[in-house]
Amino acid sequence: MSENNKSRYLPGDPKEHHVVSYKFSIGIWFGLIILTIMTVLVSVMGINLVAFSVATALIIASTKAIVVVNYFMHLKYDNVVLKILLGVTMLLFVVFIFLTVIDYITR
Repeated sequence: MSENNKSRYLPGDPKEHHVVSYKFSIGIWFGLIILTIMTVLVSVMGINLVAFSVATALIIASTKAIVVVNYFMHLKYDNVVLKILLGVTMLLFVVFIFLTVIDYITR
């Protein structure tokens, strides 16, 4: 039966689970709350950044997504292959958004 357990792991996988403390998780959560408040201030409360408000909101949202993926989904402590797959996915997403913006501008 121990042979079946060995075959479940991919090369490079950690053999033990990574446990983070409650203090660290609450700190990450508090940082996400601050970023959410910043998003609300930029979009609703009248902080006027003119053309930069959309870019600022996207930067804040991207930062929140990176924090959630790295710490709450534990990608920081996971296999390198998964990090590469996420990077390729994000690169393709950025390329598709860029191509959509170029198409919209040239109409």
